[in-house]
Amino acid sequence: MNSESSSQIVSRNFTFSEKTLFKDADILECDHIPDQVLFRDAELEEMAFLIRPGLRGQRPANILCRGLPATGKTTCIHHLFAELREVSHTLIPVYVNCQQNRSAFAVFSIIYRELVGHAPPGSGIPLRRLMDAVAKALQSRRQSERSVLLVCLDDIHHLIHEGTDTQILSSLLRIYLDYPGCRASVILVESDLALDISRRLDRSVFSSLCMEEVFFAPYSAAQIRGILRERARQAVYPTVISPEILDLITDMTASTVTGDLRVGIDLLKSSILRAERTGRPAVTEEDVAAAFGDARTTHLRGLVTVLTEKERRLLSVMIAGMVEEGEEAGRKEYGGDGEYGEPVPPTSGRLYSRLLEVLAAEQSEKQERAMKKRVMEQGAIEQRSGEPVACAEPDPGYSTDKGPDGKDGKDGRRQDEPQLPAPTISYTSFYEQLRSLATYALIRISVRQAKGRTSEITLRYPAADVKRICEGR
Repeated sequence: MNSESSSQIVSRNFTFSEKTLFKDADILECDHIPDQVLFRDAELEEMAFLIRPGLRGQRPANILCRGLPATGKTTCIHHLFAELREVSHTLIPVYVNCQQNRSAFAVFSIIYRELVGHAPPGSGIPLRRLMDAVAKALQSRRQSERSVLLVCLDDIHHLIHEGTDTQILSSLLRIYLDYPGCRASVILVESDLALDISRRLDRSVFSSLCMEEVFFAPYSAAQIRGILRERARQAVYPTVISPEILDLITDMTASTVTGDLRVGIDLLKSSILRAERTGRPAVTEEDVAAAFGDARTTHLRGLVTVLTEKERRLLSVMIAGMVEEGEEAGRKEYGGDGEYGEPVPPTSGRLYSRLLEVLAAEQSEKQERAMKKRVMEQGAIEQRSGEPVACAEPDPGYSTDKGPDGKDGKDGRRQDEPQLPAPTISYTSFYEQLRSLATYALIRISVRQAKGRTSEITLRYPAADVKRICEGR
């Protein structure tokens, strides 16, 4: 039997792809901004009312948009800003994604680009000079038309964790002090409902904000169905998604850890692609069931991708510890035979201790590599010179006592051995990283009473899936 060549396979798939079920596939893309924001009329009206003074050249109110991930906060901001650009030249909206822009320079570069029309130089310009350029650009626009700056800082907790929030907010809110006539307001967007903004921000900054809060409640199952139905209506032909299939996708979306609408939209798209691939004119339950795992994995991969290196390391440490503690719990319950018990959720204290152990092990490896490199370099010098390299005499006043293993120094190391700073992370910084993982709905932090307040940490996704993605597989 002749096997099909690779070129024939590609040709067959490209030819088949012409029989698409999509009318407009972009409707199901993650960056699509709908023409109409469903079930968020009250929130949009409240935000529009609060920023209305900016249309007259006055300072709008500062706003805090709070709500779980995928509750329409960012979509509402984009929708509102798009309308502002059409109806007003007085109010200048600037959107900043703080996941991707965590430094003061990155934030003010985006503001500069919005005001001037091009990005500032990527290097060689001090932050203060960049901030001056932003203020002068705003001053020059205000001379011709009473311009007011409105900056949205989406996912503000990233700036808080980086420690750049005070500098950025203080510079924006008090811009009028150094540059008379300049006016600016901010919209802060936060998905971590446990984060107390009033306590995390600098006191002087928070007093300058005087924020009005707009809360975004989670979508109900009926609202999720309505949004998915409207997306399907615009994206595919009428018979592709039946009411029964739409109900199934809605139920699966509502069953996710936070009822994440983005999972539902991706599930809808993946199901249609699977039906299209097999040549079916409509999506079946089998298509949805097969696509559900893909949609969850795709969503999980997207969450892990935006984590910092430190947050990803903490997640990896947590997974390894859960496996170890789960196996140990099983051995105690069953005596090492038969089935294992359920993994025991680690507490934040045990997880912190484990992270310190990992950091210490990494430090030890770095120390060992540094020593090997030093020995190799010393050997290379001896080979070139033909004479052994003499060790420098210790400076007066330094001990030459031998350590317990016979090496120089009381800690067992040679005095001339390169030493790296001891690894450390404060518990506060550690807990901030935990809170960041909880914000992405990767973990759940549960507080229980056990000789004081104790936080138990549980994964919201299968540990094997998280481990595979963290390892890049």
